[in-house]
Amino acid sequence: MKIILFLLFFLISEYESHSFRYLQEQEPGLSPWGKYRIAPKTGVKIALPTPEQLQWQAQELGVLIHFNIATYIDDDGCTGQIVPNISLFKPYLLNTDNWVQTMIDFGAQYAVLVGKHACGFHMAPTNVTFPINPSGRNIPYTYSIDYSPMKSRDVLGEFINSCKKKQIRTGFYYTVVSNNWFNVERGFIQNRSLQPGQMNITQKTYENIVLEQLREIWTRYGTLEEIWFDGGYTADMKEPITNLLAELQPQAIAFNGYGVSHNPARWIGTEMGVAPDPNWSTGVTEDGGDPDSPIFCPAECDTTLQNNDRWFWGPKATLRPLSELIQVYHETVGRNCILMLDLTPDRTGLIPPEYARRYKELGDFIRSCYGTSVPSTERLVVDDSSLHVLLFDSTPVTVDRSVIQEDQTNGQVIREYTIDVQLANATDINEWITVAKGTSVGNKKIDVWSIGAQLVSGVRLNITKSVDKPVIKAFTVHLCN
Repeated sequence: MKIILFLLFFLISEYESHSFRYLQEQEPGLSPWGKYRIAPKTGVKIALPTPEQLQWQAQELGVLIHFNIATYIDDDGCTGQIVPNISLFKPYLLNTDNWVQTMIDFGAQYAVLVGKHACGFHMAPTNVTFPINPSGRNIPYTYSIDYSPMKSRDVLGEFINSCKKKQIRTGFYYTVVSNNWFNVERGFIQNRSLQPGQMNITQKTYENIVLEQLREIWTRYGTLEEIWFDGGYTADMKEPITNLLAELQPQAIAFNGYGVSHNPARWIGTEMGVAPDPNWSTGVTEDGGDPDSPIFCPAECDTTLQNNDRWFWGPKATLRPLSELIQVYHETVGRNCILMLDLTPDRTGLIPPEYARRYKELGDFIRSCYGTSVPSTERLVVDDSSLHVLLFDSTPVTVDRSVIQEDQTNGQVIREYTIDVQLANATDINEWITVAKGTSVGNKKIDVWSIGAQLVSGVRLNITKSVDKPVIKAFTVHLCN
């Protein structure tokens, strides 16, 4: 009670020019209209998310599965004009349920599988045929699983079925701009001599093949949560891809999809698993975004489990240490970015034991640290939701970090905040010490306090700048190893 009385006195003195009241629950914001709204508080444009974007962003953890014919060469993907022999693709122990078990151990909520990478090898059965140059003779797309030692299998279908059994959402990666089998780079047939294994086709033929194969994988496997356009698309392909996506998978999040989808997500400009700080949910640039942008386009942080930015399994690859991956978690999910960690089956078609162990170690840390919070005895929300206070009245607690989650249904509105603590042994009850400060919150902001663990009787979130009334979904404190 003494702390509560002090707090009221402190708030009255510090916020005497403001009216305030206790809030038992969050008040609803303005109803969204269009792609942005005008804030009544400041008159600025606030970008509005789609329901699909919010649902996707709230998942926080996903995997990008790199498994293709490039798994069977030493290089990390098909560089230059290399076209690996199709006979190499023989994962004799292939089991996508094994993949899903590792996803669960890590904590992934969704998974995106590489259907076609730069080599040109297509992991799905395909009915596409095309004319070759210069004869015009029509031939099937023979650089696919149908013509490999695994011709009786549909890896994409098996992946979808395994994920469905465990309620993991799914998506596909299909690169539009690279295909070594067709001598394509940056989306265009290259004017150079063909190397062994490459096919001679026209630019128009290539574009037709892309659209036909996208139609196949976007219709055969049900509703997809995410579509990956790695490297984007050419200007000529923008309109047909936009139309196809709107027709077949309008609900899907499109990575690198601004301009072709109503549900775009953006890249942050690095594959190292370090989001900029601040990192906003708005803006379309490949960096930390733009708080003033009228476009809601949350970030996805893709990175590898293996060292040296290696995506496909490698026989000599080593794994990033757990301590580094924990830092990756804090610098992605903890900075308002969804973490997409590479999942790498080996040449047998299974996740190697040491890899599975590392994914689970990271998942175990996340669950142990953030699965539960240190409970407060009382929570106060005052000054029109700008001040959130956690009280530990009867028993002080030791904590070393805080987690903020903003309700972005009506847009991201917080621009600056501080985290302050009242030390349990403070001689001055009016003394609050700032242990963290920041700008962007969005889906989640984790502040690991640089001063380390503190014994506290109160912790407050003080939102010092916002463009409209802030709505906090969660504010918690934790003590972690």
